[in-house]
Amino acid sequence: MNNIRTGLFAWLVSVLGMAAVVPSVAAFEYTVSGFIRQEMAYKLDSDENRNNRSGTPLNGSSYPVAGRLTPFLVPVGAPTTMFKEDKSGNEDWNVFATRAEVDVQFTLSNNLTGFMKVRGFYQPDVFEDWKGFDESDHVYGAANGARGRTDHFGFNHHGKEATYLSISDNHYMIDVPALYLDWVKGPWWVRVGQQQIAWGEGLFFRVADQPNGLDLRRHFFLDYGSEEYADERMSAPGIRASYNFNTEWELEVYAQMFQPSLIPPFGTAYNLIPQPNFVIDFESGFDKVDDQINAGIRLRGQFEQLGVQFFAISQHSPNPIFNLAAGGQVLVPDSVCNDPLVPAAAKGLCGFETQPFVFVDGGDGTTSPQEWFMLSGWAGIDGADVVNGLVEEWPWITAFAAGLGFDTSQDVLTSVVGGGPNDFGGLIPGGINGYDFVELFPIFAQLTGHTSTTGTIIANYESENIFGMGFNYIFYSEPDSWLDQLILRWELSYTPKKSFTNALRSRWLVEEEYLTTLVLEKYHRFSKKYPATYLVFEWHWRSETDLLGRHLSGLGGSATKRPGGGEDGRGWHGWVLAFSQPTPTLKWRFDVAFLYDEHNGFLLQPGVKWKPTGNFTVEAFINIIDGSGHDSIFDPFDQSDDLTLRVGYQF
Repeated sequence: MNNIRTGLFAWLVSVLGMAAVVPSVAAFEYTVSGFIRQEMAYKLDSDENRNNRSGTPLNGSSYPVAGRLTPFLVPVGAPTTMFKEDKSGNEDWNVFATRAEVDVQFTLSNNLTGFMKVRGFYQPDVFEDWKGFDESDHVYGAANGARGRTDHFGFNHHGKEATYLSISDNHYMIDVPALYLDWVKGPWWVRVGQQQIAWGEGLFFRVADQPNGLDLRRHFFLDYGSEEYADERMSAPGIRASYNFNTEWELEVYAQMFQPSLIPPFGTAYNLIPQPNFVIDFESGFDKVDDQINAGIRLRGQFEQLGVQFFAISQHSPNPIFNLAAGGQVLVPDSVCNDPLVPAAAKGLCGFETQPFVFVDGGDGTTSPQEWFMLSGWAGIDGADVVNGLVEEWPWITAFAAGLGFDTSQDVLTSVVGGGPNDFGGLIPGGINGYDFVELFPIFAQLTGHTSTTGTIIANYESENIFGMGFNYIFYSEPDSWLDQLILRWELSYTPKKSFTNALRSRWLVEEEYLTTLVLEKYHRFSKKYPATYLVFEWHWRSETDLLGRHLSGLGGSATKRPGGGEDGRGWHGWVLAFSQPTPTLKWRFDVAFLYDEHNGFLLQPGVKWKPTGNFTVEAFINIIDGSGHDSIFDPFDQSDDLTLRVGYQF
């Protein structure tokens, strides 16, 4: 991998050198353009991201340990309350960054051209979520490498870098999202190098557009919807080629190095993983697939107003799925555990390092059953079933549960709130139940001198095959009528064996998945004084996941309720309405995009673009987000309403 990256950077240097030296050669032509832009997204909601340590509702609070086991397990006179240090950051910004991009287009011959884009992004320290954290906290032991502070842009893929052609730190990123050569001759077209592969069309929805993952580290997917993931779609080195058989049919193929999607890191405005519940090891899962090649084929045809396409993709999915990993925290030295003279009762915590959880201070982990289930619900995962999986798959926890009198052959938790059929005698009157079992997490943290518990999870990238088709049709009718030049698009994809996170178990949930989208779009002129208005209507359906890629069976949970989203078999439905209207002078443009999630949530994005001169551009838009439903895609970032202002200079 290092040799590959070294070679790619050498290629970049050679291309830059060519651009600098070869202009004197008559056959070589090049143009340079770009922009510098200040991007600011000011929060309109005082709440912070609940998945971050700084945003938990329990910040700065002391409260009794909820449950029935504390009187039996906590020594008399010991504190029976947990305290979560207040690490609120009082962040005012979702984004506050300076961006610069330079594009170089060059021509080497009549058949050979090239393109390079260099992007710089600087984000000062406007997020205070890491205030008070100790990056070398010794209690994590072997887990420290997975838990250590994650840079906003480094993100721990590819060794230290998140992409193949990037240099980054906590506050800046310089990358090359495009560096390729195009060769055209007769019916042939070949592109070689660092590139995006954009298949399919649609605002917010991706059905055919699946060759590349997404980079969600900057402004999540909340930039202008009309930009169609142009800034988020990941690039990777690859070869792409097409052949035109005639004026109707074209065959396209590609082979591209695997590049994972990049989800927002801990401590940032759009982090989706509950920081108190889990820490993430990205590197272990990536190391298993870093040398994989994804490939795809697409056949397109055009018959007057009707266009058709058929495609197939074989890839490792760029989107991570998660399972638990050993935490590595040693509570009892091997010398004690292996000493035959030490009583068995004193060896109860021997082997603790082989299970996924570690104890931490400052309330930085999970401090109560309520917090565990509350955060699991926000993350779209069944916190109760995670506990069942712990007893099923982790021998140390299985033995521990059996020692408490649990029947480990069946689910420990059959309901979130105590009672139910799994009451077992022994410790307390009426028996210990599953909810009490979760209470053991913070109790044993306290007994070992810490205040909370957190788990280690690994990001994995599984193989899959995707098959799809689509068509578009252009209607023609009376000029200026609603049917004239109306474009109808439809796309469908099918993945026969797709892997999903299965309550953090080591065995995945494997199901077939269908995605489909129907799009209506047209330019319609309402007035002779104004240019035509661009109008879009979309409907999207997903059989197994929501738009964030979370399996529907894990949605809808809370501190007092098991997940309930998706079991009715309806899948996920989303709707989009959007329009764009320029003024007669083209100095102003007004945009509105509305994304509705049938699981009780929506995004409304009105915006305006002003171009006072040929070089300066000012854009402003508001993201108004409602995620009132626990199974809505907007629930994890319901607090992220913002006013975005982008001021740029083009050259």
